[in-house]
Amino acid sequence: MKPRLNLLKWTVLFLAGAGFLWLKRYGFHFTVGGDENTYYYMARLMSEGKLFYRDFFYAHPPLNLLVLTLVYRVFGFHLAALKLTASLPVLVAAAPLYLRFWRKNQGGSGILFLVILLLNYELLKVTTHPFGVSLAAAFLMASLYCFLEDRPLAAGIFWGVASVTGLYALPWGAVPVVYYLLSGAGRRLLPKFILGFLLVFGTVNAACLLLFQESYYTPVYLYHLLKPSSPEAISDLYIRTLRRNVLIFFLPFLYAWVPKTGKKTAILAAALLYLVILGGINPLFTQYFMLPIPFLAWIGAVSLAGVIRSFPSGARRWPPAAAALVLLAVFSGDNIARYIQREKIIGFVTEEPCRRFIVENSRPGDLLFGHVTTVPLLALLTGREIALDMVDTNHMRFRAGLADIDQTMEKLRNEPRLKFIIIQENRFWTSPEVESHLARWSPAAYFDEPRGRIVIYDCRPEQ
Repeated sequence: MKPRLNLLKWTVLFLAGAGFLWLKRYGFHFTVGGDENTYYYMARLMSEGKLFYRDFFYAHPPLNLLVLTLVYRVFGFHLAALKLTASLPVLVAAAPLYLRFWRKNQGGSGILFLVILLLNYELLKVTTHPFGVSLAAAFLMASLYCFLEDRPLAAGIFWGVASVTGLYALPWGAVPVVYYLLSGAGRRLLPKFILGFLLVFGTVNAACLLLFQESYYTPVYLYHLLKPSSPEAISDLYIRTLRRNVLIFFLPFLYAWVPKTGKKTAILAAALLYLVILGGINPLFTQYFMLPIPFLAWIGAVSLAGVIRSFPSGARRWPPAAAALVLLAVFSGDNIARYIQREKIIGFVTEEPCRRFIVENSRPGDLLFGHVTTVPLLALLTGREIALDMVDTNHMRFRAGLADIDQTMEKLRNEPRLKFIIIQENRFWTSPEVESHLARWSPAAYFDEPRGRIVIYDCRPEQ
C-alpha cells in the first residue's frame, strides 16, 4: 500500500498545483483597478536605477517591490511573469504543509487542506494581483510550517520576512509567543523565535531608517495612520466577504467536535486574531482577508477530517466522507465559476484605443501624469514616463496630507515635457479642487471603462 499512497500523494500535489496555475491564467490580462500597475511601473523605475523611498513614494516595506524588480529585470514588462509573483509563492508555501500531513499519516487532511486553500474564492481572486499581501501570506505559511515542526528560529525568520513584505503580517507573531509562554517546554523556544524575527525585521527596518530616515518612516508607518476612513461600513465589507467565502469560514467551527491540541488551538487563534484586527482597520480592503485564509484552511481541514474520523471505520464512515466530498465539490466549483466570471469583466476594455491614441499623439520623450492605476499601465504600454516620478497618486495620499494637489499641479505646469494628464472619473479626480486645475486644458479623448470613464487631457495641444 505504501508505494500506492506515495504515488497518490505526489499525484494530488501535481494535479492541485497544475490546476491552480491553470486557473490563474484567466487573470493574465491588463486591468485598471487596484495597485498592481503602480508596482509594475515602480519596478521599472528600480530597474532603471531609481530607488524607492528616495526617488519615489512607496507605502510598504521593501520586499514585494524588490521581488517585482528582480522579475522585471529578468523578463521586462512580462505580465504573466509579474502576476505569478502573487500566486506561485502561495502554491510553493502550501506544499510543505500538505506533505507534513502525509508524514503524520494524515494524507486525507492534506488533500482537504489543498482543496480548501487553493480553491477558495478570495484566494483565487487576490493571488491574481501582486499587491504584496499574497507574498506575505506565503511567508506566513512558511512560518506556520516551522512553528508546527518546532523550529522556532526559522519560524521567526519567516515571520520577519513576511513582515518586511507587509506590516499586516505582524499579528501572527503574537500567537507563537503566547503558545511558547504557556507551554513549559516551549519557553526555551521563545528567545529563538524572537531572535529570528529581529534578525530580519529589525535589520531591514534599521537599515531603511538609517538610509532613508523620514522618507521611509512616513510612507511605511505614518501614512497608514493618516489615511482617511472609508465611507463603507466595515460590517458591510465583512458580510460581503463571508458570503463569498462561506465554506472556509464555516469549517473551523467543526473544531468544537474534534480532539484538541495546543498547536491546533493556536492556529485557530491566529485566524480569529486576524479577523478581529482587520475589523479595526479603516480603510479596510478585501485583499487583507488573504492573511487569515491559510490558518482558516489548515484548521478547517483538520476539523473536517477529525469529524469524519470520529465515525467508526468501515461502512459507517463512508456517508460523512461522501458528504464532505460533495460539500467541497459544490463550493469549490462555485468559487471557480465566480472567479472566472470576475476575471472576464475586470479587464482593461479600451486598452488598445488608449495605447494607440497616446503613441500617435505624443513623442517618446513626452511625459504622462494622472490616475494611480491607469497612468502607470499606459506608460508601460507606450514606453512613456510619468512626470515627477509621481507614480502613486492615490487620493488617500493627498487626503492624508502627504502630497498637495496645488503644489503638484504647479510643478506640472513648469514641466515642459508633460503631454497628457489622464484621469479615470471618480470622486477625487472630478472633485472641484482637481477640476479647477484641469480646467486650463481641454479633454482630447474619452474612453468608456466599466470602472469609470477615462479622460485624456492634452497639455500641449499645439504640438
